[in-house]
Amino acid sequence: MKIKKLNIGILLFVLVGVLPFAAAFIYALLYSFGIIGVANNGFTLQFWKSVITSGTFFKSFGYSFLIALVAVVISVGSALWITSKFRQQLEKRFMSFIIYLPLAIPGIVTGFFTFQLFSKGGFFARISHKLGFITEASQFPDLVNDGLAIGIIFSFITMITPFFVLLFLNVYKNERVEELSLLAQSLGANANQITQRVFLPILIKKTWVLIMLYFIFLLGAYEVPLILGQESPQMLSVLIIQEIKQYDLDKISEGYVVAVLYTLIVSVAAILLFLPKRKRPYAN
Repeated sequence: MKIKKLNIGILLFVLVGVLPFAAAFIYALLYSFGIIGVANNGFTLQFWKSVITSGTFFKSFGYSFLIALVAVVISVGSALWITSKFRQQLEKRFMSFIIYLPLAIPGIVTGFFTFQLFSKGGFFARISHKLGFITEASQFPDLVNDGLAIGIIFSFITMITPFFVLLFLNVYKNERVEELSLLAQSLGANANQITQRVFLPILIKKTWVLIMLYFIFLLGAYEVPLILGQESPQMLSVLIIQEIKQYDLDKISEGYVVAVLYTLIVSVAAILLFLPKRKRPYAN
C-alpha cells in the first residue's frame, strides 16, 4: 500500500512538475535553433552566434550572479547575527510576528514598497526636501533603477532574511546547539571559539543546500528586478522576457537562446548540488 502511494506521488510529480518543464524547454530549444517560429526557416546557429558574440547574456548573467550573491551573503550573515543575539527575544509572540511579517508579503509588493520609499519622488526624498537636505528631487541619490542595484538588493534582503532567521532558529533547537555551547564552555572555550567552532559550523552545514537554492531562486527572480532594475544590464529573467516580447522577430529566437542557456546552467548547478556526496574516509 505504501509503495503504491509512493508510485502515485512520483507519477503526479512527473505529470505536474517534470513534463511541463520538459515541454517548455524543448519548445525553447527548437525555437532557438530556428526549427519552429513564425519567421524561422529551418535549422540555424545564427541566433546562438548572435547571443554569444554580443556578450549580452554573459554580462546579464554576471550582473544577476553578483546581485544574488551579495543579497544572500548579507541575508545569511544578518540572520546568523540575529539568531545568535536575539534568540530568546524572538521566542516572544510580538517580536516573532514583526520578524516574520515580511514572509507574507509577495515579491512584487516588496518591489513597489521599496520604490515608494527610495525613488526620487518617494518617501525619503520628500522627507529630505522637508528637512532642507535637498532642494530638488534630482539631488536625491539613485537608490532604485540604479547601476549598483541597491533597491533590488535591499528588497531581496528584506524578503529572505526572515526565512533564514526562522531556519537557523529551528536548526539551533533541533541540533541542540545550546547544550553543545554549554559543554564547550565548560571545557574552557570562550565566546569567540564557541561561535567559530560550534555555532557557525553546525548552522551552515545543516542549511547550505537551502542557502544555495535561495541563491538560484534570486538568480532567476523577475518581479523585483522588473520594478527596481535599470535598462542595461538587466537581470536574466527580465532580459529573457524583454527579448521574447520584442517586435523584432529575430530577437524572439535570441530570447529563447538566453532562456536555454540559463536553464542549462541552473540545471547543472542543481544536479551538482543534489549529487550524493562521497563520504570522507576516516583518517588514520
